[in-house]
Amino acid sequence: MIELVLAFQDKDGKYAEHAGVVLASVFHHTSSPVNVHILHDETLNEDNKQKLVELTTRFSHTINFYHIIIPQDMLQVMAGVGSINTWTQASMYRLLLPALIPVDKIIYLDCDVLVNMDITELWQFELGNYYLGAIQDQGIMAVAQNINSKGLNPALYFNSGVILFSLNNIRANPGWYEETLNFFRNFPDTTMPDQDALNGVYGGNYLPLDVRFNLFSLASVDHDFTNKIVHFAGPEKCWDANSIGAELYRNYLNLTPWSEQHSQKAVEVHPTVVRKNKKRKSAKRYRKRIYSTTSHNSLKRRARKASQGKLLFKRSRRTKISLIDLPSLRLIKLIRTNKGHQQKETNSTSNLPLRKHI
Repeated sequence: MIELVLAFQDKDGKYAEHAGVVLASVFHHTSSPVNVHILHDETLNEDNKQKLVELTTRFSHTINFYHIIIPQDMLQVMAGVGSINTWTQASMYRLLLPALIPVDKIIYLDCDVLVNMDITELWQFELGNYYLGAIQDQGIMAVAQNINSKGLNPALYFNSGVILFSLNNIRANPGWYEETLNFFRNFPDTTMPDQDALNGVYGGNYLPLDVRFNLFSLASVDHDFTNKIVHFAGPEKCWDANSIGAELYRNYLNLTPWSEQHSQKAVEVHPTVVRKNKKRKSAKRYRKRIYSTTSHNSLKRRARKASQGKLLFKRSRRTKISLIDLPSLRLIKLIRTNKGHQQKETNSTSNLPLRKHI
């Protein structure tokens, strides 16, 4: 079974729809069973949650929901990083995956991607001792000086929108969480916080993957999106009316429960080569808008609201609640003894320091 995770905040009710379109694009092309994990906060309403359940059930897959409250110590370091509010707190959820989801391996996708391939191709990569598999960022050389200033190598710098994580390998390093916090303490001026932190902590031990698994839409000259995961990483998103991915987005939208809210007529999904007569933004303008962010520092108010020393989340539609103690969070480590034991642990939560909360 393929493990797949998405994370978002849904203040205006639209990002649940975008997440649904991502899932529809995965389900349409993938025959293997998929177990979906949704990381969210209180902004995900019951109507949109039910639509995600309906969509997943319609394609005979499974889904789990995790209501995330970021740990107090992470909120404290985030409060000193001005750019986090630009990208939303939900962008930080992926940094906590080793403590949240008790599986060996998982695929993370941003909500501004469209999957035009069988995602089993990505899932089948053997990571060995690598922490993760990812794709080099296709615009990072425009801001190489900023990356160098954080001790990162632009030539090896990966994008965080599509990642194949080996959660077991990360857990085997008991310092992974503290190293993440230390990155933000050392580099509060980061403009791409989650991505910079992932590169800082795991960039020395990751498997580079082919660009077709995370192709930037505006980096594609011919706009041929066939058999690729397309990432609308710039200011122009696939759901924008004038986007080069707008038609493809609508096609996948028609496979979701949200299609009833839109007036578009349902069409068959197969045109992954989009029209080439769309006006393209200049690469220079595109890179500037992606990698130059306005500084904000308004997370202190949220930090005061967070629970002291606990990471709280709800798992599955039945809303089981579990707590992870932060001291235990830093010590999570799964020990593998043999292949049979490994399979048993994959399907169990007993290896994580989780406690039922009544």
